[in-house]
Amino acid sequence: MAHIIDHEFYKDSWGTPEMRAVFDDRARFERWLDIEATLAEIQAGLGIVPEEAAREIRAKARFACIDEDRMREDLGSTGHTLMALLNGLERACEKPHGEWIHYGPTTQDIQDTGAVLEMRDAWAILVRDLKRLEAACLALAERHAATPMVGRTHGQHGLPMTLGMKIAGWAAELRRDIERMKDIPSRAFFVMLHGGVGTQASFGAAAEETTKRFAAHYGLFVPPTCWANARDGMAEYQTVLGIVAGTLGRIANEVFELSRTEVSELHEPTPKTMVGSTTMPHKRNAVRSEFTGAMVKVVMNNTLLGLQGMIVEHERDTRVWRLDWHSLPESSLMLHKALAHMIAVVEGLDVDEARIAANLDMLGGAIMSEAVMFHLGTRLGKQTAHHVLHEATMEAAETGRPFREAVLGHPALQGVIAAEELEGLMDYSQYLGTAEAQVHAVIAESRKRAETDPEV
Repeated sequence: MAHIIDHEFYKDSWGTPEMRAVFDDRARFERWLDIEATLAEIQAGLGIVPEEAAREIRAKARFACIDEDRMREDLGSTGHTLMALLNGLERACEKPHGEWIHYGPTTQDIQDTGAVLEMRDAWAILVRDLKRLEAACLALAERHAATPMVGRTHGQHGLPMTLGMKIAGWAAELRRDIERMKDIPSRAFFVMLHGGVGTQASFGAAAEETTKRFAAHYGLFVPPTCWANARDGMAEYQTVLGIVAGTLGRIANEVFELSRTEVSELHEPTPKTMVGSTTMPHKRNAVRSEFTGAMVKVVMNNTLLGLQGMIVEHERDTRVWRLDWHSLPESSLMLHKALAHMIAVVEGLDVDEARIAANLDMLGGAIMSEAVMFHLGTRLGKQTAHHVLHEATMEAAETGRPFREAVLGHPALQGVIAAEELEGLMDYSQYLGTAEAQVHAVIAESRKRAETDPEV
């Protein structure tokens, strides 16, 4: 296999068996055959196709009944992606029942309906696992709602925050992703059953009833008009997958950065069998986060293919909807594997609270300069207090003098603040603002939104 998602040895590093089964080549043919048989049965119920023909088509609409070697030959000779399968089904049927196969639809009707069914199955798997990852984040956020840690801006120590607030931010974004996913079905899970240019003329007077029954059978929506040349549903699905990929990438990147030796606050769970390096036995690499960071970029780039597929010539344009054959499976497989990685990471996250506390003290209290500034601002004015404290922190950084001493020794602060008063301002836990409340707000919002989650 040339593509990494199907590689004999590496495929499970870049995808999951569950998602691969959705897009398996034989599963795709089985879907198309089922669509053809379902259509024949519906048409038989409407008196369009003989009932015995529909029964025969259903009986033979299994890939096991198709001559694969002959199908490959037909695919090469016809140059058509569906005709070879239809020929195989017709040959498998007793004459003359095969004449009633594909009675009315065009190729895109079958293949796009099949693609929507694939997309819906992939969607259900992704929603299910997004909810699991959200639940893991919520549990971890609640556990560490009041655990102080360094909040970093521009790559530098900023102010105290809590670990729970950081992880609640992941959960809140995941919930927004779930809500985005919940919006997709009504705009993307449509049947396609409209014939050559979308008029449904080939289905005769029973066109609308045929489509209604066909959609009901598969649990899909009936579009108000043909969407063969309107690919916004496919584009939205792939765009949302790209956004979800961005969320997973952000979480993975944060774990990766906080697992650096110099930081060492969070670590992925590391089984004894996992190897970080072939030459450096001590390495504890963030392997899952690294893999996730690579795969999500592919998914995000595929979003562009989905958007490009919206520009269609006239009523049908094979040049664009074939793009979905590449991007939908690839994005779904890699995104699901990324989800699996991050579920494993968050559910087993190793939190080093001692290192978190040590890092919080790394600047010797200077991280509390904002709290001191606002306290002094009531006496000196905020801008003056900022200027004075900036001088004090610069002196502490340049000389190695403790922040407390630099503040108490600054000429402009003599008699303005006492040592005991300053010490009281150095308590990290007293300058966390609404961090803990934000954690509980995220949990409450998630529970409320989850009431309308689909059963998947």
